[in-house]
Amino acid sequence: MMSDRKYYCYLAFLWGLIANLNQLYGQQLARRPDRQNYISAAEIRLEPTVKWKFQTKGQIFASPIVFKGKVIVGSCDSNLYALDKTSGKIIWKYKTGGEIRSTAAIDSDLLYFVCSDGLLYALSIETGERRWTFATQGEKKQDTWDYFHSSPTISDGIVYFGCGDKYIYAVNGKSGELHWKFPTGGIVHASPTLAKEGVMIGSFDGYFYCLEKNGKLRWKFKTIGERYFPKGEIQFHAVAADSTVYFGARDFNMYALNIKDGTGYWVYHQPGSWTSVPSLSEDKLVVTMSDSYSVLALDKINGTKLVEPAVPLNTFSSAAIAGSNAFFGALDGIIYRFDVAKGITIPIFQTESSKRNRHLFVDEKGKLRADLQEKYAHDINKLFADYLQMGSIFSTIWIADSTLYFGAADGAVYAIE
Repeated sequence: MMSDRKYYCYLAFLWGLIANLNQLYGQQLARRPDRQNYISAAEIRLEPTVKWKFQTKGQIFASPIVFKGKVIVGSCDSNLYALDKTSGKIIWKYKTGGEIRSTAAIDSDLLYFVCSDGLLYALSIETGERRWTFATQGEKKQDTWDYFHSSPTISDGIVYFGCGDKYIYAVNGKSGELHWKFPTGGIVHASPTLAKEGVMIGSFDGYFYCLEKNGKLRWKFKTIGERYFPKGEIQFHAVAADSTVYFGARDFNMYALNIKDGTGYWVYHQPGSWTSVPSLSEDKLVVTMSDSYSVLALDKINGTKLVEPAVPLNTFSSAAIAGSNAFFGALDGIIYRFDVAKGITIPIFQTESSKRNRHLFVDEKGKLRADLQEKYAHDINKLFADYLQMGSIFSTIWIADSTLYFGAADGAVYAIE
């Protein structure tokens, strides 16, 4: 029989191992390489207030990550910032040659992110010093609604990411040397999702790819397509769990595939709306969406719709799951709490820009103003550009120590608790 001393030492070892694993997974967009974006629970107040706010000089579409007391986030002012987690003060910043719409990934003492100047950067997490850069064939934007660059993920020292040059890349994390690159038929701004079966990522060519860790194609899956989006473009990252990978596309469908061979488990069709990003809440798939102005909860096994509460405007980020609650921001500059069990959403925080400008787009009943189409002469590109006046929230929220960290299109980084 194990002695008490050995027993407690063993428990301490297990807790240390779990802590290290959590630290390992707490380094990238949606927290983990499988992009599940889940923590077991968090005590988030019903009406959180600002702990601190940091203002950059450009719009923020990237998501923050929290690591070793730092909040790491990029801005369209071309800077990557390391902020003090407690105070929001600058620890360091690094100036690049373009907009940063990519969320960083951290491995040990280095962090990695993609920039619109076509480079993958590797910086010291402690000092912000550049260690190396890797040059792609150049970034490119698909259209107005192509808000993000691919956010890297790292496994076994290899950094994986997609690019506007239509390639999927694998780069050595220490040296910056090319490991391999894989060609697709479209811009790749989705972020890669990793599972033991391989690297999974979608492209604007309408294919979802599963690649071996050596860059060889394992399988690919073609989306159905839709009248106005016949390619069925894949814009956002997938989430993997057990034997299944889930992803959405611009053809108004959410797909669930067998990770092993890419065969179909189910397809859910959302009339009239792109499906944005899935997250997992136990046996439910939480899906943010664009033009249906709602959020979905689906049965993850068969794709049956469980609930669909309303949201006033489009959502382009994934929901951060804490226990049975999901937290996400929308174009109206408001953070929503979605009680997945009860099937209801409530607003819990509003950006300062939203307080000033939301009435220009949303009426007192929470509906889009009826005069918008006439006012903008049906110029939907200008309308969506002006939506950003509300401090629209594109960041996937990072939850740590009962605090929500996110950026907004008005250039502010928030910590609310």
